[in-house]
Amino acid sequence: MRKFLWIILIVIGFFWIVGKCSEENNTIISDKRTYESSWRQATNEELFKISKLMVKNSITGCGEYHIKEIENGEYIIACTRDGKNWKYYVAWPNIDKIYLASVDMEKKLKTPY
Repeated sequence: MRKFLWIILIVIGFFWIVGKCSEENNTIISDKRTYESSWRQATNEELFKISKLMVKNSITGCGEYHIKEIENGEYIIACTRDGKNWKYYVAWPNIDKIYLASVDMEKKLKTPY
């Protein structure tokens, strides 16, 4: 009986780890438009939605940001406080989700200027 419980715990642990790894790997976007399209300033409506989302998720240091809209309601955000050091986020304001871009994705993105 104990051996059976240990096997079940190991199997559950394995699937939990695999699930976590796949979640982390999903933060890179493979769509070419993500990297080829130009950065732009957010419209007033986008600015309101994205700023609200950043505040809700305690994201600070974004005195200036530029965006790329990949699909309707999906954005890549380049954020800086000094114009030199950039952080990148993937955001879905319509469903209240925002994530720090993966290192692999960050390497592919060019700074707004």
